[in-house]
Amino acid sequence: MGRHQAVAKTYRRTQPVDWGRSVHRRRYMRRELTSVFLIAYALVLLFGLWRLSQGEAAFEAWRASLGHPLALAGHAAIFIAALYQTISWFQVMPRTLPDSQVKPASITRAGWAAAAVVSVLVLALVMLGGGK
Repeated sequence: MGRHQAVAKTYRRTQPVDWGRSVHRRRYMRRELTSVFLIAYALVLLFGLWRLSQGEAAFEAWRASLGHPLALAGHAAIFIAALYQTISWFQVMPRTLPDSQVKPASITRAGWAAAAVVSVLVLALVMLGGGK
């Protein structure tokens, strides 16, 4: 390096030691942590799809493995994480429309209503035309 070349200084943002004590930051981190559980479930489903490509016997073995107590406990944890994420995102939904003339509670209720309708439709499809 030459004598007259400037050395670039990088900006280092300071992080307060107590940044994790904020209720809002902890709630945000919990909501983001739930994505790990949802990724795990997506991988379980992808593994099932891979086993399906290997034939009926392999797929049935995969389905049987889902009945193991550890798999059931994992599915329960994933369900709780998905439920928490759903609740927290419906609470955040009104903030996505800051200049809306609609009351925030109405936006949240509309989101819950839409989720309920879709859930009932999916349940009806599964129960009426879905399986063996």
